Amino acid sequence: MSERTVAAPARWRLRARYLWDNSPSRPIATARTLLDTRVLPYTEVVSAADGGGPVLGYAGVPDGAVKILHTLERQRESLGAGAPVRSRGGVRRGRLLTGERLPAAELTAVACSPSQAARLPAGAALVLPYRLHSVVDVSAGDWRPRVSKGERKWVASLRAEGRWGLEVARDPGSFDFFYDRMHVPTMRMRHGDRARSLPKDRAYTCLFRHGLLAFVTVDGARVAGMLCRLERDGATLTSRLVGVVEGDEHWHRQGVLKLGNHLLLEWAEEHGIRRVDFGGLEAWLSKGLFQRKRKLGPRIVPAPGHQGQLRVWWHAGRDTPAVRDFLVANPVLELIGEKELRAVYFCDDARPARLDLAHRCANIEEFRTVHLDAFLAGAPAGAPHGSRERT
Repeated sequence: MSERTVAAPARWRLRARYLWDNSPSRPIATARTLLDTRVLPYTEVVSAADGGGPVLGYAGVPDGAVKILHTLERQRESLGAGAPVRSRGGVRRGRLLTGERLPAAELTAVACSPSQAARLPAGAALVLPYRLHSVVDVSAGDWRPRVSKGERKWVASLRAEGRWGLEVARDPGSFDFFYDRMHVPTMRMRHGDRARSLPKDRAYTCLFRHGLLAFVTVDGARVAGMLCRLERDGATLTSRLVGVVEGDEHWHRQGVLKLGNHLLLEWAEEHGIRRVDFGGLEAWLSKGLFQRKRKLGPRIVPAPGHQGQLRVWWHAGRDTPAVRDFLVANPVLELIGEKELRAVYFCDDARPARLDLAHRCANIEEFRTVHLDAFLAGAPAGAPHGSRERT
């Protein structure tokens, strides 16, 4: 693929779509948020699972049925549940936001605006950020001490081998190699039928032509890649797409993408980039992606653009053993005010808080533990009644 293969009008459409989804411009982000939360229909999905686990409900902006519900389903599967069995429907915004008509589920996430989240019932509920980014500041030159000691030691051991390096590529053939033989196979291997990504023409026009393609090499051979966008401020490098060659699990076990993050930080420091944004996260601490990125000592901040303006109302509608198991296994980051974050760990007399799932980052120290007997007080016991037939 080359610039000549994408006609000028198509390039403008691709760039406009990318900015509509990702622009940090406040007017664009506000317009997108208003459209998604006040004009376009909300969606609703109820997800049960073969083999048990809590029934999960999602309602709100359509994009969250991928970003939020898929995250919750993977967490349920990690507790032993089977494949999801979903039913979809529509929901009236007014009845949803008063709590009058919630999804027929045991645990429900509603993605909406901050003012809408504030209208929803406060009982057995928290307000979480919809999307977060992990950002490492490199301009001050003191980012290395913030990296975890174990990470620094691991990188030093690889350095001592003398086999690993970072290669920056700018030719279209390298982009094709990265996208087709690294990114797509990796997404398929990691996420199966849940895999979602930026289409190739948009990745080429909006990332490759306006950013950096870097490969991790071993003995000169490319084994992993990172496609980044250099933002308009000229000071922020955002990692958008990653992959290992052919999606090979061997390279994941070797930690080549983790090493790539360190090499990218060093490259950014050498080339006058002030910060590296390692991309998006959801608010659940049990995600391996959060735990890996946390070791770089980043600031965890609301996503730039409209996703950072959204909230998730996270609600337990039932008190069941499966609900308690899920909440304890998956602590969260809640919002305090506009941007401050605090970790929340659940527990009860039979289930200790999962404090082993670390939360501390450059800007997150505070946490609280919440006893489920108090949190679920008043929530009915047992599975929800009146659920729609699952298909």
